[in-house]
Amino acid sequence: MRRLGLAVAMVLGASIAARAAHAAGPTYAIVVGHNGGGAGLPELRFADDDAVRFALFFRGLDAADRPSRVWLLADLDAETEQGLAQAGILAPPHGSPTRGALDGAFDEVRRALEARPDTSAPAVLYVLYAGHGLGGRILLKPEGASEAAITGHEIRAAVAALASSAPALQTFLFIDACRSQSLFTERGGDREIGPDLSAQASDLERRAGTVRIGVLTAAAAGKSAGEVRDLGAGYFSHVLASGLAGAADADGDDVVSFGELAAFVAFNTERFTGQRPWFSPPGGDLGAPAIDHRGRRTRLELTGVPAGRYLVEASPGRPIFAEAYKGDRRPLRLALPPGRYRVLRAPAADGHRARRAEVELIAGQRLDLAGAAWDDETLPDARAARGEDDPHLAFEATFTPEAVSTLTAGYHAGREPAAAAERLKNDLGVAIGVGTAPLGLGGAEPAAALRYRRALGSFFLGGRASFARSSHAIAGSYDLERYLALLEAGARLAVGRRLELSAAASVGAGMVVRRGAAGGTSGDPLVPTIGAAGGIQVRIAGAWHASLELRYAVQWIQIDGVRRGSGDPAGELGVGLAF
Repeated sequence: MRRLGLAVAMVLGASIAARAAHAAGPTYAIVVGHNGGGAGLPELRFADDDAVRFALFFRGLDAADRPSRVWLLADLDAETEQGLAQAGILAPPHGSPTRGALDGAFDEVRRALEARPDTSAPAVLYVLYAGHGLGGRILLKPEGASEAAITGHEIRAAVAALASSAPALQTFLFIDACRSQSLFTERGGDREIGPDLSAQASDLERRAGTVRIGVLTAAAAGKSAGEVRDLGAGYFSHVLASGLAGAADADGDDVVSFGELAAFVAFNTERFTGQRPWFSPPGGDLGAPAIDHRGRRTRLELTGVPAGRYLVEASPGRPIFAEAYKGDRRPLRLALPPGRYRVLRAPAADGHRARRAEVELIAGQRLDLAGAAWDDETLPDARAARGEDDPHLAFEATFTPEAVSTLTAGYHAGREPAAAAERLKNDLGVAIGVGTAPLGLGGAEPAAALRYRRALGSFFLGGRASFARSSHAIAGSYDLERYLALLEAGARLAVGRRLELSAAASVGAGMVVRRGAAGGTSGDPLVPTIGAAGGIQVRIAGAWHASLELRYAVQWIQIDGVRRGSGDPAGELGVGLAF
């Protein structure tokens, strides 16, 4: 039992260490906004606004052990500059969204990564684009030719090139552009659902070592993505910014997983615009953290306020930073940069009136809106208050864990990228446990085991080897040792983003050895064995997981020329790695 307790401590320690390592990594963000058209495409109005909002968000994230650095590539138009001036917001340093500037930003990220100590925690890189998309490419500001663009293949190549500087780099690509899925699918592909990564992109990821790339785009390969005038934003960017701020944290653990973010974007964009976003999780893992807000000090707390729609915007009304629909069942906390905000609230039970609060969020402050001074605000009509015509209240329903489960189930039912599935099909684990001694001898039997499983969709095949020993004082003192090798087959079922249930049947053979205290050994060199097991697996961090398994094995052990059946239960606690 002391060994069992030690194993528990080791598993918990690994979990805490993994979370701490993730929390300590710096954040880099390359944000590109390009209003320019070309090739028959009209000029956009709000791509620069979207880029500024993301740059302000990432630059304003605060955590003492998690520095952030932002590159903003956008030419701000007069409307954007005027809105920022009215809000009293200083535009972040920025440059033009050219190909040369983007290459330069990637090069600066590389140098920053190379300057970090080898023992530093993994860094996170966000690459965000708002603008026009054509088949397989997104537009940039021309530097001489009539058109400038970058392809999805080139973006992945730039990220893969960073692997030599930071093998554990986590990268997320967020693209708000028409036909944006086409950047990451086969040429000519026009499928509306599910990841369809090209062979070139998959090869780049394999050559990038452990670099994991998550992709979330506004639209399928043949679909358009739109702007909303009253929001002053692309709708995908509006929803994405809200989700990253914390509105997508369905389980309230202060970590927005990739699955939560993808589900949040799909939940709100499809309801409002019919737009269907496209996604590919990092390493095929929907549970991978897209953004971790643990340790953030500057927070807007909406936990104690009534249920309903909330919009957080700069005090004069622009820019809009986040929107959320608060329900009754979970906390709601938004990570926002310090500043003055106007919060608009339309309670779900009131279709005619809204409430408004003017607040100032100070650096390092957790501001609870439950204590804010709310004033009545009358919207133009009841329809606007319901959010049907007024995009200021566009979210129509509470985002819940059920929406995440639905997306997860659909993804695992047939939308998993082939390359990611290949990488995560193998599972190697070790375990210690305790069971009952065989043949009714009584007492406990400590054991250790090594296990390997190969996933085949919802099923698996594998094997395990184990060793167990028990001590007895019947007709003399002796130890009984059991060596066992089994082939296993079973089924697995994902429950949420961190849990997996499994059931297995096994068959094999073992050896039982009796070692007397006075010397001499005896036993059975070949013991037929069958067994069954049920277990639960909990993801700790990345590909690491902890497991708890209950087993029952039946052995036919030969004693004095006669085989006797012995059925014995056991429990095991283990840790494993998927690869």
